[in-house]
Amino acid sequence: MRILLGNFLLIFAIILCSYTLYTTADIRVLSHNEQIDYGQALPRIWDSQSYDDGTMVVRIVRKNTTTSINNYLCFYEMLSLRIISPDGTVVEKDLKLDIQPLNYCVFQMVSGGIWMEFMKYQLIRKNQIFIAYYNAADINNPSTYVEWGMVIDYDGNVLSRTTIGLPFIDNTLQIAIPSDEFILNINREKGFMRFGRSQSNNIVWQQFRVEPDGTITNLTFGELLIAAETGASVTAMHTVDEGYAIAFANSTTAFNATNPLIPQGQLYILPIGYNQNPGNPLLLYQTPIPDLAFVSLICNVAFAGVGQVCTLTAVQMNPAGTLPINTFYIKINFLSSGSVTSFRVINRILPVGNANIVWVVNSLPFGGYLLTNTFPNGPGFFMYGFLFDEDNPDPINWEFPEPQPIGIKGVYQILPNNTLLVSQVETSNSWQFQVIDLQKFDGNRDNGYSNLNVESTVPAIKTTINPNIQNITINFYDPVELSDGLLSIYQLIDNQSYLRQRISESSCKLENDGKTVYANILGSTFSVSNGNYYIKMDNGFVVDKSYKEPLLGIRENVWNFNVESKKDQFAPSTTGLLRLTPEGTRYFDSLSQGQQTNFFNTLLNELSNAVPVSRPRLTSNEKTQLDLTVNEKQYLISIGIKETNDDNDLSVVTVVTNINTMVKNKEQTPIGSGLATRYLDEIFGFNPSPNLWEKYKYRLLGVFLIIGLLIVLFLFAQRRDSNGNNIAILQLGLIIFDLVLDVAFVSSNARDVPVLYIPSVVFVTLPIGLNTILAFYIITQENTRPKFFQWFTNHGKVASVFTVLAGADIEALNILHSNLAGFPFFRAPFSDEAKSKIFWGACINIFIEDIPQVIIQILYRKYTVSYDNIIPLLTLISSAVNLTINIIGRLYQATNRLRHSNNSQGSNDDDSDDFGGLVATSSDASSNKKDLEKLEEGENVSREIGDPESSQNYLGDVLKLDNNGEKLGLDSVLNKSYNASNGNLGNDQNKNKGMTFLKRMVSRKE
Repeated sequence: MRILLGNFLLIFAIILCSYTLYTTADIRVLSHNEQIDYGQALPRIWDSQSYDDGTMVVRIVRKNTTTSINNYLCFYEMLSLRIISPDGTVVEKDLKLDIQPLNYCVFQMVSGGIWMEFMKYQLIRKNQIFIAYYNAADINNPSTYVEWGMVIDYDGNVLSRTTIGLPFIDNTLQIAIPSDEFILNINREKGFMRFGRSQSNNIVWQQFRVEPDGTITNLTFGELLIAAETGASVTAMHTVDEGYAIAFANSTTAFNATNPLIPQGQLYILPIGYNQNPGNPLLLYQTPIPDLAFVSLICNVAFAGVGQVCTLTAVQMNPAGTLPINTFYIKINFLSSGSVTSFRVINRILPVGNANIVWVVNSLPFGGYLLTNTFPNGPGFFMYGFLFDEDNPDPINWEFPEPQPIGIKGVYQILPNNTLLVSQVETSNSWQFQVIDLQKFDGNRDNGYSNLNVESTVPAIKTTINPNIQNITINFYDPVELSDGLLSIYQLIDNQSYLRQRISESSCKLENDGKTVYANILGSTFSVSNGNYYIKMDNGFVVDKSYKEPLLGIRENVWNFNVESKKDQFAPSTTGLLRLTPEGTRYFDSLSQGQQTNFFNTLLNELSNAVPVSRPRLTSNEKTQLDLTVNEKQYLISIGIKETNDDNDLSVVTVVTNINTMVKNKEQTPIGSGLATRYLDEIFGFNPSPNLWEKYKYRLLGVFLIIGLLIVLFLFAQRRDSNGNNIAILQLGLIIFDLVLDVAFVSSNARDVPVLYIPSVVFVTLPIGLNTILAFYIITQENTRPKFFQWFTNHGKVASVFTVLAGADIEALNILHSNLAGFPFFRAPFSDEAKSKIFWGACINIFIEDIPQVIIQILYRKYTVSYDNIIPLLTLISSAVNLTINIIGRLYQATNRLRHSNNSQGSNDDDSDDFGGLVATSSDASSNKKDLEKLEEGENVSREIGDPESSQNYLGDVLKLDNNGEKLGLDSVLNKSYNASNGNLGNDQNKNKGMTFLKRMVSRKE
């Protein structure tokens, strides 16, 4: 009982699946009322084309009774297009084209035959339509007819025009016959092929490509010679490998009884690779059966299986008329190379008994065929239609009644999703299609990808994924091998597709016996929170493992999914560097200044679309800087990224990461195809400006340590002898620091801005040279004085060191008589003349060193795109500090020198103007200091005691001075000496006592 129940359920399931497979939806109606009513000129559906996503573009015509004469049917002179979206909405476009009126007329060679049209259209891209039309210098002279092609947008704007060929001229009727046809490439981006009959009855063909900007580019062309047999059927097709093919069949009634095996009918194929020249035609099929007529030839891509398929309709005639006419359908499957993979003759049984009916064979996207026939019936037209499985001779009725009414042109459209639309007869200012869904004969292999070879994917259709996934997966029903096609990942923003990543075979691997493809994903690809994405698989991304034949891909917006929501952490604004390739640098140099500005604008626009990030968040200073780390000439450019507080926007950190990833992988991202971004160096990537502390913290710590050491030394000197000019130790540190930075800047950074290199070298070497010469001159001159020579003899090494340091700053010589920390080698007895020379040398340095170097640093900051190096920054700070100190110091020195000159009536022999004049002393103390220096050097101080009222007092006039063991500084001693001398003038014993005490106190440490 359990077994019987199981069998029953199995049978029920099979019946249910079969019912689902061969059952379609009810008949639906798509209708539209025209916005403008032209009265009796009713809108007629004349033609229909569709995009891969199911969007239809229908041409509507209205008969112009005034211009329709003789055998010509003419329409109102406008191109009326109706754009029908997949959701059924209709947009009307009535375009006025700058073409001759003859293009709005059609005619038939025989009554009820094919309409000959001077104007045809093909859909290239969204918002790009190719129009073929004719120009005639004399409409009555067919030899003056030339066919033209133009590309327009939906608003009728002409993007380009060019001549594309000549018509076939019927010499008997003396008319131009526009019998050429256009075959779109299976990849619309690669254009189309025009083919037609030449005057010598051969087939001429020409490939064209329409560029993204609408320009029409001529590709390869050729001529196919066809033998003049009794009958020939010719058709053209696109192939899976994104090329073309011309198929032609011929037959003959010249039966040779002595050699009955001579072929009576043959089918050839001429494969034409994209933008390539073909070889010789290849034989697909031949038969020795006599009395055959090939009345129809239809070729298309084999949607179920591999390669291409041609269906040849052969009618076997009986010359005696004693036997019925037999119709056979010969199905030949073949590869792009021309190799036949299968061959089958199908005797399809049609319920319509008229054997003279020629059926049009339509390949269906999900397997099987639709055979149709349109015929007039009274005032209207009707169409028969029957469905067939791949190799089944028995027909399947469609949902329409038989026969089905149809519009006067017999327009019907099969969409990529297997939907059939049949135009209806117009009776008012409206038009309509009747719509049904055709059976999917291979529906068990249809998983929503519109590709019967794909079993599943990860991510699946209409799922939500984590933005951090590292690979995607495609599972095929049969083993495959990787080929030269691409996977392209797009993000949809406001119904506009933006490329995020291209994936080639180098980023993929095969597993699961060749049935599973894994593709690597860049970190920047799915970075947009809540983003809508889809993946397009090129035709030929993989090939069938057995036949090595390219397989169909997955078209746009079919494999679609969403990305999970995520929130980026806030990050402050930053800048970063990009580098141009050598080719990009040469291109940039070839641009004018205005074009260079446009280059930066284009670069930012393309980066904005590629990342994606809003355009106002990207900035540039539009500067370039040579990268000296590479051998070839390459420019660095700076890009700024502004912060955002919007949670839905990418943070600065994410933008920086995305740009770096996309530039370093620019062959996989839109960076590689941009007009400006393609010149970015993938080796360099995008380097954000570093955190100076993180990058240079150890160097900065070293600088701070040196500054701290100088402060400690200063405090030590103050403790040892507070009366010395101990600030000199900080000045010494600044001089050395400034010299090191100047040399480091010239050697490592000055070449960044070539125009600043020579001035940088000049304003470093020139002051050093002049200062060194002046220092040697001063020391040499001073050595002629006995007192200085004695000091120089005792402290020659110190003098030599500071003479060298004076090359960096002449004021280094002032340190030698600073009495720093009370050391005797810092008490050089410079003359007033020497001090004056040092003063004027320091003044000159302001103009030949300090000011020029500050200007150079400012210009360097202005003209460099990167200011993230510690050396230029410290050099700018050091130069600015040096300039400030030197200007203020020289002003103080000049003021003190002028004041002392007035006080001493021209005598200025003190040190009050040294070290910027920042230490002010009285002239009395200065005179006393001189006496001390003489006493220390063993000289006698022999001056007459002056008038008590005089401001001059002998340092030796110290009366009644009592130390009492008190530790006194120089200032205190001088004060005591002064006070004592005023109270006890002329006491030689006390004077000698005081001088001895002063001498002893000067040599003591405080």
